[in-house]
Amino acid sequence: MKILHYALGFPPERTGGLVKYSLDLMDEQISQGHEVVMVFPGRVNFFKREPYFKFGKRQNIPYAELVNSLPLPLIGNIKNPQDFMKHTDSKVFVNLLESEKPDVIHIHTLMGLYGEFLEEAKKHNIKIVFTTHDYFGISPHPKMYLAGHDFVDDKKYDIWNNIRPYGSKTIKLRINQMSIYPTLRNFVKKLKKSTVLVDELTEKTTWSNEIDYSFQRLKKYYLNMLKYVDVAHFNSNTAKMVYNQYFSDAQWKEHVVGISSSNVIHTGNVQLSNKNIESIAYIGPYTQEKGFFDYVNFADNFVRTNPSNKAFIMGDDLSLDYPNLINLGRYNKKSLIQYMKSIDAVILPSRWHETYGLIALEIMSMGKKVLITQKMGVKDIVPTELQFNNLNEVLEKYIDNKEEKIVVDIPSVRRQTEKIMELYDVQ
Repeated sequence: MKILHYALGFPPERTGGLVKYSLDLMDEQISQGHEVVMVFPGRVNFFKREPYFKFGKRQNIPYAELVNSLPLPLIGNIKNPQDFMKHTDSKVFVNLLESEKPDVIHIHTLMGLYGEFLEEAKKHNIKIVFTTHDYFGISPHPKMYLAGHDFVDDKKYDIWNNIRPYGSKTIKLRINQMSIYPTLRNFVKKLKKSTVLVDELTEKTTWSNEIDYSFQRLKKYYLNMLKYVDVAHFNSNTAKMVYNQYFSDAQWKEHVVGISSSNVIHTGNVQLSNKNIESIAYIGPYTQEKGFFDYVNFADNFVRTNPSNKAFIMGDDLSLDYPNLINLGRYNKKSLIQYMKSIDAVILPSRWHETYGLIALEIMSMGKKVLITQKMGVKDIVPTELQFNNLNEVLEKYIDNKEEKIVVDIPSVRRQTEKIMELYDVQ
């Protein structure tokens, strides 16, 4: 089968679970004998305005880089919605589809994508499958979360009418899109020290009901794009619930299939450690929506409770000064395995309705407990005994309970890929 993926690209320019999963999926499909091409939104050519493709091969994956894609709100939100729904000559996409002749197009994000691409795919009778890695498209913010406020739980206010004050100018987003940006970002982070304080982060509760017509047009633009999708691959029941809530007139066929990662150590039935928990860790960006500051407060109390207890944070390169926390910073697969030898349990107190949470799967595959909020999509895999609504209940309910043996079924990339291949054949 010939599969054309549209994803964000390759590391180090692009990072995160979406990037990791899409590349793992492509690698597995190639190993199973399928023909794969990845289209991704790439660099900006300031001397040529129209989009065009540059072809090559990277990490054993053939690619078509879409130069001059629409802007990517990767770091920051949208401020100028008109820049995100510009039209272009569809001939560039016709040429791509007729030269590649894919049997199916697998869309992993709408970021940077022109509506004409999906229009031409539909005209060429090519099946379109969409994986719900986040909420971009039904929301102008991938996490549907602003200023400590989860708009998924908010029936009164529309995030599209409230995003503008939090937006970044398009030129800034374009700079973020440049291939040199990761190097610049890391250099700047090393020069400065974060001064974020936990008690400064209060949730904003007063929002506007005034209609922002420009953003409502952008909302309609993305929802129209989603109407071209034939099959929706929800990576969790959480993602399915949110999409059904905000895109109720979808005509696509719906399937919930969890995802996996090449960072998974053991697959199948894995018994999680039931030893006494004396060391905990948070893994992820040091941001509010991921529940980082909730963990900081909890970990501080955890360490004070018993002088032999330890609390770690890892997953970001920010330099933070919390006296009772050990900051391990960014990690790779090798260092993560090494760190986990000193950690009894990982706590993921995500505040947004996270569509999945691959790191939870990876940690459990090492035989370690992972405690998650019930907002996370990975709860489809994580045993209910390890889920919580309020972080305050964790100490009493889980930390001191070491008697119960818990076994979890960890899916492999191969197993999940086979399920995705079945979606491609859905009629």
